[in-house]
Amino acid sequence: MSDSGSLLVFNGINGATGGYFTSPTQPADFTQLLLSSPPATAEQQDHLRELQLRLNRDTQAHFGPEEGIDPKNLAQTGWAVIFAPNADPAIREALSPLLTLRKNQAGTLYKEYSGADAPQTGETKNTFLTRHGAGPGPVVPTAIPYYVLIVADPNTISFRFQYELDVEYAVGRIWFDTPADYAAYAQSVVAAETGGLALARRAAVFATANAGDAATQLSHDALAVPIGKWADALPGWAIDKYINGDATKDRLTQILHTDAPAFVFTASHGLCYGNGDPQQLANQGALLCQDWPGPAYKQPILNSFFFAGSDVAADAHVFGSILMHFACFGAGTPQLSDFAITAPPPALAPSGFLAQLPKRLLAHPRGGALAVVGHVERAWEYSFNWDQAGSQVAVFTSTIQRLVDGHPIGSALEYFNHRYGELAAELSGILQDVKLGATPDPYLIAGTWTATNDARNYTVVGDPAVRLMLAADACPIHRPDLEVHIMSTAPAAPSPAVAPVPSTATAPAAAATSPCAQPAPAVVSVPQTFAVDYGFIESVRTAATSLQEATQKIGTWLAQSFDNVTSVRVSTYTSDNLDAVQYSNGAFTGAKLRAMTVASLDGNTVVCVPEINGQVDEALWKIHADALEKALANRIELIKTAAAAITSLVPGIKIP
Repeated sequence: MSDSGSLLVFNGINGATGGYFTSPTQPADFTQLLLSSPPATAEQQDHLRELQLRLNRDTQAHFGPEEGIDPKNLAQTGWAVIFAPNADPAIREALSPLLTLRKNQAGTLYKEYSGADAPQTGETKNTFLTRHGAGPGPVVPTAIPYYVLIVADPNTISFRFQYELDVEYAVGRIWFDTPADYAAYAQSVVAAETGGLALARRAAVFATANAGDAATQLSHDALAVPIGKWADALPGWAIDKYINGDATKDRLTQILHTDAPAFVFTASHGLCYGNGDPQQLANQGALLCQDWPGPAYKQPILNSFFFAGSDVAADAHVFGSILMHFACFGAGTPQLSDFAITAPPPALAPSGFLAQLPKRLLAHPRGGALAVVGHVERAWEYSFNWDQAGSQVAVFTSTIQRLVDGHPIGSALEYFNHRYGELAAELSGILQDVKLGATPDPYLIAGTWTATNDARNYTVVGDPAVRLMLAADACPIHRPDLEVHIMSTAPAAPSPAVAPVPSTATAPAAAATSPCAQPAPAVVSVPQTFAVDYGFIESVRTAATSLQEATQKIGTWLAQSFDNVTSVRVSTYTSDNLDAVQYSNGAFTGAKLRAMTVASLDGNTVVCVPEINGQVDEALWKIHADALEKALANRIELIKTAAAAITSLVPGIKIP
């Protein structure tokens, strides 16, 4: 939000209309609505008291867990995962390599909360903590660990529960579409921390300043540019700046495609849609780039103006990166508005959801980003550019500094939690003074309220214990391309084990013999159990048909020139002795081939289905079918990318 004349101009553009998602408002009208809102509930009053306790502690001691605990060391902080009470067991199985890694690092301070131990419907954060022997105040990891990963959709475990838990704990969330996505993310984190990943000290600042738009002019001038100038002084870091006219969709595509920097910060409008709009799930929170002509463009927003999850190419290089987006809905959307100042709160979507862009970045099949920090609901520029509330740019730079210093991302974001507590206490005092007869200052009240909620809603999508994996100054850069290989263990096989790693979160793999030792990441095998969905066979056929149609559009010339992409082959192996399995030259040794599918561009599909005692091995088939679906989707994207490149580079070639 910014002061454009006498109006409050809010961030966020409606993708269906081209107008502002929230209409500009007079400060006096906004404040009147706020002052007439219902009184705080008992739960809200408890939350405010906890924020005040945190603020008092922060001013006297430190951020994070109780005194004497190193937030970089999981053996001291602990690590926990919270599953939805009704979570599909296949999700836990897909995440098992990550869970094993964290258990080895956290030791006795590793905990899982699922079923009856997980937060139940309608249960408050305080009730959940009390049930598990914890309460307000500094984190005591022996009760509940400091780092907490929520694996649930925001309807089952709400964003509000996450915000409130995050006041004292370091909390992140993942919620993917398929078990294969969970497996891909788990493999990326494990490979990053045990496989010698070492990224260059390189960051990018990407910020739009669209014509005639006060909101992006403000975030560009008062947030992105100061962050870029501050980052220039980071020792040993190279800062790439893509600001104003250079912050185009093509540029952002290039940044993430060629070799994504270790850290990427973006500031832009986030794309928004009305409740139930057909494009809402796919594109809400997408980054509106400099290609958008500005608020004078009163038409539906074109795909060429914004960068969405579908724009992350199948061959993008984002493995190991951490990104931070200042944009409306960049992390997710609750079902009901978090910023409602009237009752009941308006519905924003049929159900809450995580944004597709961070999900795609984290579950990328060639190695995913480790975390994305974004905003749930609307982002508010007034909170970092309002003199009376103080500059929040320092909160951003302090967070980045802590990340650069080796802190996990959840620990780095403690500055936002402190800011939230500080402003919430200030807002409570201002409103109390008004109730006692003080004359309300519309800008003071509106600014403090928006700054408070803005600080609260920054959210980690991903494991809050991940960190930047950087090369030492004297070490070569190491960023491999991962390939996700999902395997199924035989029924009698024991659960696979990830090689033990040091408990200190900042240490590289235990096998490293020198600061520059960089062993190649091993293939992470993921055992999974699924309920078979025979309707998936039809999905495979549909995907093959889509593949055929895409190729027909490209034309005969392209098909003849790219013989190696005219079919997709997926093979699934099993083994009861994972230590003996090796992957080399495109094949496994020490494992048994159990299923195979070849889908050709002419629409033909040949399938070899696994059996046990004459019956289809349902669990293995579901794993195989899920992997095939992702392979087909990635091949289609690759062909489309090649087609676009050929169209632009080869004169005379016309591809419909």
